[in-house]
Amino acid sequence: MKRVIITALFCVFIITSYAQIDENLSFRELQTKAIDYYRANNMDSAILFMEFAYEKFPDEDLSSTRILGAFYAIAGQHSKAIKIWIYGMEKGYYYRLNSDRYKEAFKDNAEFAEIAKNEKDKIDAAHIEHEVVLPTNYNKDKFYPTLFIFHGNSRNIEKSKLSWASQIMNDNYISIFVQSYVHMIKDGFQWIPNDEKTNKEFKEIYDKVLATYPVDTNKIIFSGMSAGGAKVLEYAFSDFIPMNGLVLNCPVIPRDITEDAIKQFVADKKKIGIITGENDFALAAQQNLVNTIDSLKGHNKIIVNKDLGHSFSDDFSSLLDDYLKWVIK
Repeated sequence: MKRVIITALFCVFIITSYAQIDENLSFRELQTKAIDYYRANNMDSAILFMEFAYEKFPDEDLSSTRILGAFYAIAGQHSKAIKIWIYGMEKGYYYRLNSDRYKEAFKDNAEFAEIAKNEKDKIDAAHIEHEVVLPTNYNKDKFYPTLFIFHGNSRNIEKSKLSWASQIMNDNYISIFVQSYVHMIKDGFQWIPNDEKTNKEFKEIYDKVLATYPVDTNKIIFSGMSAGGAKVLEYAFSDFIPMNGLVLNCPVIPRDITEDAIKQFVADKKKIGIITGENDFALAAQQNLVNTIDSLKGHNKIIVNKDLGHSFSDDFSSLLDDYLKWVIK
C-alpha cells in the first residue's frame, strides 16, 4: 500500500489547524509535544502533532506510525490505526499487535485479527541468531576469554560487528554476536524485556558455545548497546546465566533491578563497566546504578564522553580494549 493512501487519510483535518505548530521543530521535538498532549489526555492535539511529524519527516515513519497507531487505537479511530499498521507492515515494521491492549481494543474487528495473526506468524517463525568470531591464530587446545555481544534496537549482527571491534577482541577473545528474533524494522531487531522465548533460545546458544569452543569459564563477559545493554543487565542481575563481568555502551537501565540483586552481584565479585555520553538520555540511571554498586564496595567503572549522546564514541575501540583488560585482570 502506497504512502499516498495513508496521506489521504489526513485530508479530513482542516489544513489551517497546523497553524499552531512551529514548522521549525525537529521530529523529536514534535514527538515530545505529541506525547505531552497524550499524557494530558488531549488526544486531538496529540494526533495532530504526530500527523504533522509523519508528513514532514518521512524517514522517521517507523516511530511516527508506531505512535500514531497507538494514538488512533486509544482515540477509537480503529480504521486509521489498521491502515497505518498495514502500511508499516508492508515496509517490514512490527507493532506488537498481539499485546493485550490491542487485542482488547480490537476484539471484534476481523481485519485487525487478520493482520495481528500475520504479524504473530512471522514472529513465531523467527529465532535468535548468533555468529561466532574466533580470535587470530585460534588454537582449539587453548582456553579463551569469551565475549557475548547484544546489539541495540533496530540493529543486527552485521551492524553490531562494525561497532564492537578492537585489537584485543581480534587477538584474544572468542566473540559471539547475538541477534534478537523480533523485527523492529525490515533488517533491524529489538530486544523484548523478560521474554521467555529469548531466554530459552539464548540459553541454548550459550550452552552450545561452551560445549563447542574452549571457553575460559572464569572470563566470560557480556556486552551490549542501549536495549542490548538492558538485556545484558536483565541477565546479570537475575543470575540467569553465569558471567564474570559486563562492558556496556549507553545501556538502558531496567527499572526492575532490585537492591538484593545488586548486593548479590557485588558479593559475586562481578565487574561492570559503562561507556556513555554526557548527553545520553539514560545517563542519570546509569550513574545511579554505578553509584549504588560503588556504595557497596563493588567493582565498577564509568566513562562519560563529552558532547556525546546515545551513541558510540570515536575512540570506542580503544576504550573497549581498556575495559576488556580491566574486567578479566
